[in-house]
Amino acid sequence: MIDIAVVLFGLIIGSFLSVCVYRIPLGRSTGLDELFEEEEESDEEGVEEEELGEEDLLNSPHFQKRVTIAYPPRSFCPHCGEKLKWYHNLPVVSYALLLGKCGFCKERISWKYPTIELLSAFFAWLSYATFDPVTAALAYIFAAGLIVISFIDLEYFIIPNVITYPAFVLGILFGVEQTFFGLVKAPPFVPGIVESGIGVLTGAGILLSISLFYTYVRKKQGLGLGDVKLLAVTGAFFGFHGAFYTIFVGSLLGSLLGVAFMLLGRGRWSSYIPFGPYLAAANLLYLYYAQELALFLSQVAVQHQGYQ
Repeated sequence: MIDIAVVLFGLIIGSFLSVCVYRIPLGRSTGLDELFEEEEESDEEGVEEEELGEEDLLNSPHFQKRVTIAYPPRSFCPHCGEKLKWYHNLPVVSYALLLGKCGFCKERISWKYPTIELLSAFFAWLSYATFDPVTAALAYIFAAGLIVISFIDLEYFIIPNVITYPAFVLGILFGVEQTFFGLVKAPPFVPGIVESGIGVLTGAGILLSISLFYTYVRKKQGLGLGDVKLLAVTGAFFGFHGAFYTIFVGSLLGSLLGVAFMLLGRGRWSSYIPFGPYLAAANLLYLYYAQELALFLSQVAVQHQGYQ
């Protein structure tokens, strides 16, 4: 029963995460600047929000600039702007019953929403099954943030500061907690603030150096600062071991999948590939399977010594 409750909890939180993925980019500059610039012109014409229809209001620059996690309070269709009923918001279930379409305008709703909900439920259960309650809560919060980062980066090629900055502060505070209190015992989290600081410097430093070198050689930006900030968060929580692992595995995943997409004709060799989802995947692998990784590497080392 507890497992079912955890999964249901993950689905509910996943619904909120999908709201974050949609609304966070609208609350900042993400290529919508040309819309926002029209706000003053609209205001001068005396157009009031109340006079607009649902779809006009949804597409109005004044509305788009004001979108936040909390406003508007009710979910709405991204196509027609109609406020959704409660039965339209049942995680995964509503999407399946409505065949992936809006209950009002019948336009297609993106697959990302049920995917986010299912991923959230999975990592809620995996956290519960892997760690003690306190560590599980921290692990799930970390995983939820990575889910949001991944889907935003996939669509907008940005990693929002509104997630990385609080996560970085939380990681540093966690290092302080580990140094003086030690409530969270389970690896792979860092054992103290010193390891956390070293992790930040190594993780962010390595990726920043790679980014600057690439920019110097190719005369164009290869890695965004969002990726650097994400590695700083990784280092704060996992130390330099986790940072090295994330860079290596993230680069490997990005290279393999990037080449696969190119060979399948889904992109060009000069296409920009968001690195955030691969770093997020590497973080999650390290978070949940670091012990198995350490055991595997130790076995490999023992076998290697046996051959000498």
